[in-house]
Amino acid sequence: MKALDHPHPPHSVAATATAAGTATGTGTTAIAGGAAQPPRTGTAGTAGTVRTALAPGTAVDARTAVAPGTAVGAVDATTVLAPGTALAAVDATTTLTPGTPGTAGGAVALVVAPGGAGGNRLEGVAEFGTGSVRLRCAAGPERGVLTELGLGGYRPVPPGPGTGARLAEAADTLAELSPFAAGVVRDMVGAVVLLEPRAGRHPLGATMSSYSSPRLPSTVFVTELGMHRLPPGFMFAEPSVYSLQESLFHEALLLWLNEAHRISRPFRTVRSRAVNVYVSWHNAWWSAERCLRELFVFAHLPALRAAALERARGPQRALLAAAHRSASACARELLGSLGARPELFTRPGLELLEQIARLLPRRRAA
Repeated sequence: MKALDHPHPPHSVAATATAAGTATGTGTTAIAGGAAQPPRTGTAGTAGTVRTALAPGTAVDARTAVAPGTAVGAVDATTVLAPGTALAAVDATTTLTPGTPGTAGGAVALVVAPGGAGGNRLEGVAEFGTGSVRLRCAAGPERGVLTELGLGGYRPVPPGPGTGARLAEAADTLAELSPFAAGVVRDMVGAVVLLEPRAGRHPLGATMSSYSSPRLPSTVFVTELGMHRLPPGFMFAEPSVYSLQESLFHEALLLWLNEAHRISRPFRTVRSRAVNVYVSWHNAWWSAERCLRELFVFAHLPALRAAALERARGPQRALLAAAHRSASACARELLGSLGARPELFTRPGLELLEQIARLLPRRRAA
């Protein structure tokens, strides 16, 4: 298995538009006063190797950090519990499946089976970052799980030295760039899995840069393209720490939105979610649900890109400036299209649209 550490993505250029959509996934709770607030989880304790196995029935709560290699009774030694995970007891009869809720409403970031046998484990966890944001990079779930997620044409790969360095820098500098983005990534992303296409197979095309699914909470998949691409259609010629940060933030926002939608549904009916909406920059029709998810992301990108723009120099600055303008334009188009169809939404859905509108930069007077 080779590491993900290529110098260039397929067909990389300084800035180019793409015809296909950005990666799908999702994340959200309430947005108040025009500023989104990420859901809060418990504070993790200091990670360290526990040399004595925890006995069956030992309580593991939001204050517990379990380091890679820690033996937890009969639960597999590769277990890593995300900060905020609440489990009343872990014992020899416990089987954790994707998104298993804890007794306090937590969710297990990684999937574990008793004794390390079977299950859909995310194996080989390595952690990057030394500050409040820690990126736990896993070797990936079994191929069957990837197939169920629509990712059967991809395979997990470990990070090479260059990618590992970018993961560490992305984790350590995100809070300086945007405390809000760092909080969302910290709270919503429990594991990162690097993917590359299997030989001759591109099931989602060459444009998939990142992916997440409500079927595997707290997990973000990133391809090589996720270290180059800025939606809707811009590319860094070289791997970029900022592009990686944005890919993680993108999927963390979608995971957040998933959690919010478990509490309150934004659409009146299944048919409402499926109504087609024309998207001009893709020259395609998207479902109203997809438009809402992409709107939620694009509404949050201008602030992050503006912060990155202040630090950028040379060709990167020109590309970021164009991407910043594009994100605002995309968000306004999606907001206008959805706002023109209020009959599709529940009251919480309409309130979400109003709150998203407050996030968008004001238009400059002509």
